[in-house]
Amino acid sequence: MSLEVAGEYYSRFCEILQSDSVSFLFLLGTSFPAALLLKYLPSPTAKQIFSITIALIQTYLICAADTLLPILLCICSYITLRIAPKRVCGRLIFHVSFSFLLIFKLLVFSGMFIPSYLVDSVLLLMVLRVCSYGYDYQLDRVLEGDIKDSKPSQICSLFDYFGYCFCFVGYWTGPFFTYQTYNKMLHSKTLIRSSKLALAHMKPMLILLPLHMLQNTYNSLDYTMEEEFLNKTFLYKFIYLVAGFWTFKVKFYGGWVIAEAICIACNLGTVEKEDGTIDYSSIINIDIYNTELQWELAQCVRSWNKTVQQWMKTYVYDTTHLPKSVRTDFVFGLSAFWHGIRPGYYLTFLSAPPMIKLQQKVGNLTRKAREKSQDLEMVYRVSSWILVRVLSGLFLAPFYMLDLHKILALYSSLYWIPQILFAIVFLLSIILPQGERPQRHKSS
Repeated sequence: MSLEVAGEYYSRFCEILQSDSVSFLFLLGTSFPAALLLKYLPSPTAKQIFSITIALIQTYLICAADTLLPILLCICSYITLRIAPKRVCGRLIFHVSFSFLLIFKLLVFSGMFIPSYLVDSVLLLMVLRVCSYGYDYQLDRVLEGDIKDSKPSQICSLFDYFGYCFCFVGYWTGPFFTYQTYNKMLHSKTLIRSSKLALAHMKPMLILLPLHMLQNTYNSLDYTMEEEFLNKTFLYKFIYLVAGFWTFKVKFYGGWVIAEAICIACNLGTVEKEDGTIDYSSIINIDIYNTELQWELAQCVRSWNKTVQQWMKTYVYDTTHLPKSVRTDFVFGLSAFWHGIRPGYYLTFLSAPPMIKLQQKVGNLTRKAREKSQDLEMVYRVSSWILVRVLSGLFLAPFYMLDLHKILALYSSLYWIPQILFAIVFLLSIILPQGERPQRHKSS
């Protein structure tokens, strides 16, 4: 076979990998068996070399020359880590990495640069890793025992840092994990039999995969941006949007469940308890049960992308000097920017804080009455559950559409009812009194 023919086959193979379904099947087909093998390698160095190799091969096959972007981000953040004063190291790396992300997104938005498929996901998750390492180094908590022993954290070698940034586990979809969790996996001498546990963890895919296939077949979200859909009746569009954006979440459920199983397979974030059970709660990214069945929007939000939310709380909410009254709005705004600079992200993320605040106020104001009547409590919970699903369906539309003119066309065809509802919610969240908050019992 000539080099030209081999090159054509390779180019065709890379083109096939660009489609959504094939890419994720390829990543699953390589990451899961690689994770099962990783824990059996004899030394931390061998594990790191193997992990980096898998990540770089995957990235190059899917992202081609754009593989240089995550490498550049990793090197720039490490140089910053070396030259910056320790007292400002975390904040400086935060600004450097998010500035890198801003430049990348501006180039894409302007059309000056067309990125390869999934390279954006890699950069988003790598920003989380480099920022967490910078703050943990600044606060002397890179490794377990740093604070207890009163020993200042030492900057790891470039090889160790590169290994953490390019660990293929959680590299494409999350979950996020700290350097401390990664280091424990490298140096763990206890081999937890996790293959059966990992496969059992993927049982929800038996339901999620058919749901995803049905959604693509009968409830395509691309149809919501077509002229034919906009000319349908209000009731049809309303039901289609609520149903469509409920099933839209299934894609994320599936990706995170598989990613969690990969973490379990290589013993990342797993701890064997005294009774022989395995605790892997630190790498759980999605709580499907609470996301779908909780009647409080705040609880639904907390059950979604949990490790990234923990990152936001630890490295943004707890470190910012803004007043507490606006910290939540700032975190949601930064979450929108982390996803991108398209208007749809901001319309979706910034609609959540007023709705959460209003529901909490209404809950506090009606608490005493609901405590006296179980029937009233049930009516309140059921009605809240329905409203949360309906409003979530309406306000997830911008997250998918992204472009402002498409979003405006959709809402115009709905007679701006979602915006009127949001305006009412926003005003009530400001006007209504806080009410009596529930007492919180201190835990040991």
